[in-house]
Amino acid sequence: MMNNQQDEIQNGNARLANPIRFWHIAIIVLALAALLTGDLADDYKKVEHVGFLLHSNIGVAVFLTLCFYVAYGLFGPQEFRLSRWFPFTKERLRQTGKDLVMLTKFKLPEHKRRQGLAGLVQFFGILVFSWLATTGTLMYFLIEPGSKAQGFVRAVKEAHEVGTALIPVYLALHIGAVLAHSLTGQHVWKEIFFFKNSTIE
Repeated sequence: MMNNQQDEIQNGNARLANPIRFWHIAIIVLALAALLTGDLADDYKKVEHVGFLLHSNIGVAVFLTLCFYVAYGLFGPQEFRLSRWFPFTKERLRQTGKDLVMLTKFKLPEHKRRQGLAGLVQFFGILVFSWLATTGTLMYFLIEPGSKAQGFVRAVKEAHEVGTALIPVYLALHIGAVLAHSLTGQHVWKEIFFFKNSTIE
Protein backbone atom coordinates (compact mmCIF):
# COMPACT_ATOMS: atom_id res chain seq x y z
CA MET A 1 0.00 0.00 0.00
CA MET A 2 2.78 2.41 0.95
CA ASN A 3 4.62 1.73 -2.31
CA ASN A 4 1.45 2.39 -4.30
CA GLN A 5 0.94 5.71 -2.51
CA GLN A 6 4.55 6.72 -3.16
CA ASP A 7 4.17 5.80 -6.85
CA GLU A 8 1.02 7.91 -7.09
CA ILE A 9 2.79 10.88 -5.49
CA GLN A 10 5.76 10.52 -7.84
CA ASN A 11 3.50 10.22 -10.89
CA GLY A 12 1.56 13.28 -9.77
CA ASN A 13 4.76 15.29 -9.30
CA ALA A 14 5.95 14.17 -12.74
CA ARG A 15 2.76 15.45 -14.37
CA LEU A 16 3.12 18.78 -12.57
CA ALA A 17 6.77 18.97 -13.64
CA ASN A 18 6.06 18.27 -17.31
CA PRO A 19 5.25 21.92 -18.19
CA ILE A 20 8.62 22.94 -16.74
CA ARG A 21 10.37 20.22 -18.76
CA PHE A 22 8.68 21.40 -21.95
CA TRP A 23 9.62 24.97 -21.09
CA HIS A 24 13.28 24.01 -20.70
CA ILE A 25 13.31 22.28 -24.07
CA ALA A 26 11.46 25.15 -25.76
CA ILE A 27 13.72 27.85 -24.34
CA ILE A 28 16.85 25.89 -25.33
CA VAL A 29 15.67 25.47 -28.92
CA LEU A 30 14.37 29.04 -29.26
CA ALA A 31 17.42 30.64 -27.61
CA LEU A 32 19.80 28.78 -29.91
CA ALA A 33 17.67 29.73 -32.92
CA ALA A 34 17.71 33.37 -31.82
CA LEU A 35 21.49 33.32 -31.42
CA LEU A 36 22.02 31.72 -34.82
CA THR A 37 19.77 34.22 -36.58
CA GLY A 38 20.97 37.31 -34.70
CA ASP A 39 23.34 38.51 -37.42
CA LEU A 40 20.64 38.08 -40.05
CA ALA A 41 18.51 40.70 -38.29
CA ASP A 42 20.84 43.45 -39.48
CA ASP A 43 19.03 43.46 -42.81
CA TYR A 44 16.25 45.55 -41.21
CA LYS A 45 17.87 48.52 -42.96
CA LYS A 46 16.87 47.04 -46.29
CA VAL A 47 13.46 47.00 -47.90
CA GLU A 48 13.72 43.20 -48.12
CA HIS A 49 14.34 42.11 -44.52
CA VAL A 50 13.67 38.38 -44.25
CA GLY A 51 16.44 37.93 -41.66
CA PHE A 52 14.97 40.58 -39.38
CA LEU A 53 11.49 39.08 -39.62
CA LEU A 54 12.81 35.57 -38.90
CA HIS A 55 14.84 36.67 -35.88
CA SER A 56 12.03 38.87 -34.58
CA ASN A 57 9.44 36.12 -34.75
CA ILE A 58 11.75 33.78 -32.88
CA GLY A 59 12.25 36.54 -30.28
CA VAL A 60 8.50 36.95 -29.83
CA ALA A 61 8.25 33.17 -29.30
CA VAL A 62 10.95 33.46 -26.59
CA PHE A 63 8.95 36.26 -24.96
CA LEU A 64 5.74 34.20 -24.92
CA THR A 65 7.62 31.18 -23.55
CA LEU A 66 9.02 33.28 -20.72
CA CYS A 67 5.57 34.65 -19.96
CA PHE A 68 4.33 31.06 -19.59
CA TYR A 69 7.21 30.21 -17.23
CA VAL A 70 6.65 33.27 -15.05
CA ALA A 71 2.89 32.66 -14.95
CA TYR A 72 3.44 29.01 -13.95
CA GLY A 73 5.92 30.16 -11.31
CA LEU A 74 3.48 32.70 -9.89
CA PHE A 75 0.18 30.86 -10.13
CA GLY A 76 1.12 27.20 -10.66
CA PRO A 77 1.46 24.39 -8.08
CA GLN A 78 3.07 25.42 -4.79
CA GLU A 79 6.14 23.21 -5.26
CA PHE A 80 7.00 25.01 -8.50
CA ARG A 81 6.42 28.58 -7.32
CA LEU A 82 9.22 31.07 -7.91
CA SER A 83 8.92 32.12 -4.27
CA ARG A 84 10.33 28.74 -3.21
CA TRP A 85 13.73 29.51 -4.71
CA PHE A 86 13.88 33.30 -5.28
CA PRO A 87 17.55 33.82 -4.34
CA PHE A 88 17.48 37.24 -2.69
CA THR A 89 16.61 36.40 0.89
CA LYS A 90 19.02 36.50 3.81
CA GLU A 91 19.08 32.74 4.27
CA ARG A 92 19.39 31.92 0.57
CA LEU A 93 22.19 34.44 0.05
CA ARG A 94 23.97 32.87 3.01
CA GLN A 95 23.57 29.49 1.32
CA THR A 96 25.02 30.95 -1.88
CA GLY A 97 28.09 32.03 0.07
CA LYS A 98 28.46 28.51 1.48
CA ASP A 99 28.13 27.06 -2.02
CA LEU A 100 30.95 29.28 -3.29
CA VAL A 101 33.17 28.16 -0.42
CA MET A 102 32.44 24.52 -1.29
CA LEU A 103 33.37 25.12 -4.92
CA THR A 104 36.75 26.51 -3.87
CA LYS A 105 37.28 23.13 -2.19
CA PHE A 106 36.26 21.35 -5.43
CA LYS A 107 33.04 20.06 -3.87
CA LEU A 108 29.55 20.38 -5.31
CA PRO A 109 26.86 21.90 -3.07
CA GLU A 110 24.31 19.40 -1.82
CA HIS A 111 20.83 20.74 -1.21
CA LYS A 112 17.43 21.03 -2.86
CA ARG A 113 17.20 22.06 -6.50
CA ARG A 114 17.60 25.76 -7.27
CA GLN A 115 18.73 26.72 -3.81
CA GLY A 116 21.82 28.79 -3.07
CA LEU A 117 24.15 29.39 -6.01
CA ALA A 118 22.01 27.31 -8.38
CA GLY A 119 19.02 29.55 -7.69
CA LEU A 120 21.10 32.67 -8.29
CA VAL A 121 22.34 31.35 -11.64
CA GLN A 122 18.82 30.40 -12.67
CA PHE A 123 17.52 33.83 -11.73
CA PHE A 124 20.34 35.44 -13.72
CA GLY A 125 19.27 33.39 -16.75
CA ILE A 126 15.65 34.47 -16.41
CA LEU A 127 16.74 38.12 -16.20
CA VAL A 128 18.94 37.81 -19.29
CA PHE A 129 16.28 36.14 -21.42
CA SER A 130 13.59 38.50 -20.15
CA TRP A 131 15.80 41.47 -21.06
CA LEU A 132 16.40 40.07 -24.53
CA ALA A 133 12.77 39.16 -25.09
CA THR A 134 11.49 42.55 -23.91
CA THR A 135 13.96 44.66 -25.91
CA GLY A 136 13.57 42.38 -28.92
CA THR A 137 9.78 42.66 -28.84
CA LEU A 138 10.05 46.45 -28.59
CA MET A 139 12.32 46.46 -31.64
CA TYR A 140 9.85 44.26 -33.50
CA PHE A 141 7.13 46.88 -33.09
CA LEU A 142 9.24 50.07 -33.22
CA ILE A 143 11.81 49.53 -35.97
CA GLU A 144 10.85 50.78 -39.39
CA PRO A 145 12.38 48.40 -41.95
CA GLY A 146 14.30 50.17 -44.68
CA SER A 147 15.70 52.86 -42.35
CA LYS A 148 18.40 53.01 -39.66
CA ALA A 149 17.46 52.84 -35.98
CA GLN A 150 17.69 56.25 -34.30
CA GLY A 151 16.93 57.84 -30.94
CA PHE A 152 14.99 55.64 -28.53
CA VAL A 153 14.88 52.73 -30.97
CA ARG A 154 18.67 52.79 -31.29
CA ALA A 155 18.98 52.78 -27.48
CA VAL A 156 16.72 49.72 -27.32
CA LYS A 157 18.78 48.04 -30.03
CA GLU A 158 22.02 48.64 -28.10
CA ALA A 159 20.41 47.37 -24.90
CA HIS A 160 19.40 44.23 -26.79
CA GLU A 161 23.01 43.72 -27.90
CA VAL A 162 24.21 43.97 -24.27
CA GLY A 163 21.82 41.16 -23.36
CA THR A 164 23.11 39.08 -26.26
CA ALA A 165 26.64 39.38 -24.87
CA LEU A 166 25.45 37.98 -21.52
CA ILE A 167 24.02 34.78 -23.01
CA PRO A 168 27.42 33.01 -23.28
CA VAL A 169 28.08 33.88 -19.62
CA TYR A 170 24.83 32.27 -18.53
CA LEU A 171 25.31 29.24 -20.77
CA ALA A 172 28.83 28.71 -19.43
CA LEU A 173 27.54 28.77 -15.84
CA HIS A 174 24.50 26.62 -16.52
CA ILE A 175 26.10 24.02 -18.80
CA GLY A 176 29.16 23.93 -16.57
CA ALA A 177 26.97 23.07 -13.59
CA VAL A 178 25.18 20.33 -15.56
CA LEU A 179 28.51 18.80 -16.62
CA ALA A 180 29.89 18.99 -13.09
CA HIS A 181 26.85 17.18 -11.71
CA SER A 182 27.06 14.58 -14.46
CA LEU A 183 30.66 13.81 -13.49
CA THR A 184 29.43 13.00 -9.99
CA GLY A 185 26.69 10.71 -11.29
CA GLN A 186 23.83 13.22 -11.07
CA HIS A 187 22.56 13.25 -14.64
CA VAL A 188 20.07 16.09 -14.27
CA TRP A 189 20.00 16.65 -18.03
CA LYS A 190 18.22 13.31 -18.43
CA GLU A 191 15.31 14.71 -16.44
CA ILE A 192 14.76 17.30 -19.15
CA PHE A 193 15.23 15.28 -22.32
CA PHE A 194 14.20 11.80 -21.20
CA PHE A 195 11.78 12.50 -18.31
CA LYS A 196 13.78 10.15 -16.08
CA ASN A 197 12.30 11.28 -12.77
CA SER A 198 10.22 14.00 -11.12
CA THR A 199 12.78 16.23 -9.44
CA ILE A 200 12.47 19.09 -11.93
CA GLU A 201 11.41 22.40 -10.40
